Parts: sequence; C-alpha cells; structure tokens
Amino acid sequence: MERRVQERQEVSLTVEILDPPNLGKLKLRTRDLSKQGAFLLLKKELCLPVGRVVSLRMPGILWGEEISTISARIVRVTEEGMALQFLDFDF
Repeated sequence: MERRVQERQEVSLTVEILDPPNLGKLKLRTRDLSKQGAFLLLKKELCLPVGRVVSLRMPGILWGEEISTISARIVRVTEEGMALQFLDFDF
C-alpha cells in the first residue's frame, strides 16, 4: 500500500547526518527526494532504527537556499538504506 502524499523524484545528492553526534558527520547519497522526505543509500546494518530523529544538512534545492539543515524521522529501513520523513519546515 502506497502511503506517500508527495511524489518522489530520483535524484542523487550528498546529505550529511549531523545528529546523533555519536555517529560523527556521516555523508550519504539520496536515491530519491520529495518535499516531505528522502531515501538515503546505506547498508542495512549501518542504518539507524525506525523512529529515530536525525538532523540533516543537504543542498537546499527544494527550499531556495544554498544549504538546508532540517530534522527528519526514520520511517523505514531496507537492505538498500533508510527512508526519512522531513519534520521541521512548512511550504
């Protein structure tokens, strides 16, 4: 069952996870992106648990900024990576 409200577009961007700090600054690539979320490519064993909230730094192409720092919740983990839902902005 598809639950997305916004259609995701295939796009490869570098995203940096800033928080939780015990990870250090982790740089990942997106597989797809929408105004409400993104899928980050990462081996499953390195993914954070579903429900964890993280801070991300990414190019601000959706928001008209050079770089955006936003909060996101991990909503799904697969063999390919993790899906995130953006939390702290409004369009």
